[in-house]
Amino acid sequence: MNAALPLDTVNSASPQLKRLASVPRLPPCQSAFRQDINALRAWAVLAVVAYHFQIAGFSGGFVGVDIFFVISGYLITGQVLSQLQENRFSLASFWLSRLRRIFPALFVVTVFAAAMGWAFTMPADYLKHIRQALSALAFASNLTLAGERGYFDAAAQTKPLLHTWSLSIEWQFYLVLPLLLLGIWRIFPVVRKLSAARWGLMLFALLSLVWCLWRANVAPGESFFSWRARAWELLVGGIIASLQSCSIPKLQKFAQTLLFVRPAAAGLGWLLIIFSTVFPLPPEDWPGLLTLLPVTGAALVVAACDRSAWLRVIGHAAVQRIGDWSYSIYLWHWPLWVFFLQRASFNEFSIGWLHQLGLVGVTLSLAWVSYRFIEQPFRSRHGFWTGKRLAGTCAACFVTFLFYTAAVLKTHGFPDRLPNYQQRAELARRTNTPRDDCFRNAQSAKQSDEKFCGFGAPPGNPGTSSVILWGDSLANQYLQPVDFAVSSLGLHGFIATQSGCRAFLDVPPKNRGVPQTCHRFNHEVLNFIRAAEQPSIVILGRNWGGGELGAKEAAVLIDNLLASGKTVVLILPSLQVGFDVAQRWIENQFRAKQAIDEWRLEATPELVQQAVRLEITEAIAPFLKNPRFITIDPLPKVCKGTVCYLVRNGQANFRDTIHISNLNASQYDDIFLAALTAAKVVSQKPVEQEITDVPMGSNQAMP
Repeated sequence: MNAALPLDTVNSASPQLKRLASVPRLPPCQSAFRQDINALRAWAVLAVVAYHFQIAGFSGGFVGVDIFFVISGYLITGQVLSQLQENRFSLASFWLSRLRRIFPALFVVTVFAAAMGWAFTMPADYLKHIRQALSALAFASNLTLAGERGYFDAAAQTKPLLHTWSLSIEWQFYLVLPLLLLGIWRIFPVVRKLSAARWGLMLFALLSLVWCLWRANVAPGESFFSWRARAWELLVGGIIASLQSCSIPKLQKFAQTLLFVRPAAAGLGWLLIIFSTVFPLPPEDWPGLLTLLPVTGAALVVAACDRSAWLRVIGHAAVQRIGDWSYSIYLWHWPLWVFFLQRASFNEFSIGWLHQLGLVGVTLSLAWVSYRFIEQPFRSRHGFWTGKRLAGTCAACFVTFLFYTAAVLKTHGFPDRLPNYQQRAELARRTNTPRDDCFRNAQSAKQSDEKFCGFGAPPGNPGTSSVILWGDSLANQYLQPVDFAVSSLGLHGFIATQSGCRAFLDVPPKNRGVPQTCHRFNHEVLNFIRAAEQPSIVILGRNWGGGELGAKEAAVLIDNLLASGKTVVLILPSLQVGFDVAQRWIENQFRAKQAIDEWRLEATPELVQQAVRLEITEAIAPFLKNPRFITIDPLPKVCKGTVCYLVRNGQANFRDTIHISNLNASQYDDIFLAALTAAKVVSQKPVEQEITDVPMGSNQAMP
C-alpha cells in the first residue's frame, strides 16, 4: 500500500537516503479511493434507516447524520484545497459539481413525495408537504423546519421530506466554505496559504462548537436544524483534509510510527461510532456535548487512513455497494416510512419486523434504481449534461415545482379531490382564529408587526377596560369566543400567545428547561401588564401538563397578578383525548366510506383529566373567595352526563389530541361572555372595595 523510493535511486543514494527509503510513506489519502470512508457511509446510512424504521439495537442511529457531516467536510475541503493548490479552482465549476451530485435524485424523490401525498394526504398536510418540498429543492429545509416542531417529535412522522434538512446544511456549507478558502488564498502569500486556511478552519470550528455547546445548555434541542450549531462537525472533516494536504519530508520517521498507530486509531473510531449508534443517547439534547462521540469516531477513522485493518470487512462488495448507494438510500427511506405509517394508521394494523425488513428491501431496491439511472448518468455523462444544460434543467425543474406550489397554496391543498364528508373533517383541522397573524411560533416570531395585537373596541376610549389573552396554543384556541365577548362588551383586547410557551412567573430553578424565547416572551408580557392600569383583565389559558407542578405554577402567577390589582380569568382544561381526533375521524370515514356525523366516548377519568382538575382545584382554592378571580370551564360544552362528544352534528369538537376545533369554537361564546361580563364589573371597582354585585357562580370551583 505504501510507496517506496525507486530501486535505482536507492542503490545510488547515501546511507541516510537508503534508511529513509526503508520507511513507508504516508498513503495518498486524498487522491485514492477510500474504502474505509465508503464503509463509513454504509454504516451511517444503515444506522439512520434502522433508527427511523424503529429496528431494535439502533437507539442512537440518528448519529449517522453527524458521521455524514464529517465525511462531507473532509472530502469537500480536500477537493477545494487541492484545486486551489493547483491553481484550477472555479466557484462556478464547484457549485455545478455539487448540483450535479445532489439535485437530480433529490428532485425525483420530491416529485414522488408530492405524488404520494396527492393520493394519500389530506389538504392541510399536503399544503405543508409541498411547502417543505419547495424548501428542500431550494436547500432551505433546515430554516423552514426550525420554526416547527422538533425532529424527534411525533409530528415528524408526518413530514415525508423532513430528512432533507441535512442536505440543506451541507449545501449551505458548500456555499460558504469555498468563499472562505478562496478569500484566504487571495489574501495570504504562497508560503502561508495552506497554514492560514488550516487556522481559519480551526477558528470557525471552535466558534461553532462553543456556540453549539452554549445553546445546548440554555435551550436544549433548539439548535438541531441550525447551521451554526452543525458547522463544526463539517469543519472537523475539513481540518483533517487541510492537515493531510501538507507533506513534510522531515516527518518521514514519524510516518513509521503512524503506521502502528493507524489501526488502533481506526479501531477506536469504529468503536466510538458503534457505541454511539447502539446506545440510547438523549436526542432532546442534540447537538451537544455527546455529539463529540460520533464526530470524534468518524474523525479518527477518516484521519487514520488505515488500509490494512478491517480490510476484509469494510472492503466487502456488499458494504461497498451500500456505501455507493448511501445518498439514494438516505433520500428514499424516509418518505417510504412516512407513507407506510399513514397506510398502517388508515388500515389499522401494527408494524412488525416483517414490515420493517420489507421496507428495508424496498428502500435498497429504489436506491439501486436511483443510483443506476439517475445519479450515475448525471455524474458520468458530462458530454451530454454540460454545465449549461445541467443548470438550465435544474432551474426549469425548480420553477415548475414553484408554479405547482403556488397552485397548491391557492387551492389550499386541492380539497376537491376528496369526498365532501372528508372535507368537513379536513376543515376541522384548520387553525383559523380571528388573528392568526398574531400567534407567535416557537421562536417568538409572528406575521403582524404589532407588539401585542389588538382586537375589539378601539383602545384609549374613556372608561374602556382592556383584556389580554396570555398563554400558549391552548389559550390562543379560544380567541374566537374571547373576541366575541370582548366586542360585545365594548372592551379592547390584546393577544399575547406563543406556541409551546405556557404563561408563568419566571422562577429559574423551576423553569430551567423552558426555551429562552419563552422566558423572554413571558417577561415581556408581564412587564406590559404591570406597566399601567390597563389591561386590567388577564385571561390565562395553558397546557396543564406537569400535573401538580403545573397547577402550582399557575397559582403562583395568579397570586402575583391579583396582588397587582388585576382581574384574572382562568380557562380550565377540556378533554385530553390521546389521539388526533380530526385525523381519526378522517380514517374512520375512509374505512366506512361514508360520513360519520356523531362520535362519542365514555367520560372516563383519563379523558376528562380528572386527576389534573383535582390538582387545579386544590391549587386555586385560596383565590375562590376573591371576586377578581373567575374561572371558565369548557368541559360541559362537550360532555353531557357520562359521555363526551368528539364529533356532534357533523362538526368536530377537536382538531387534534387536545386543541378545540376553531370551526366549532363559537359554542363557547356564552360562557366567555358571562365570565368577561363579571370581570368587567369587578375590574372597574377599586381593589379595596368589597364587591357584592358580581354575577353568581362566575368564580366557583370546578364540578
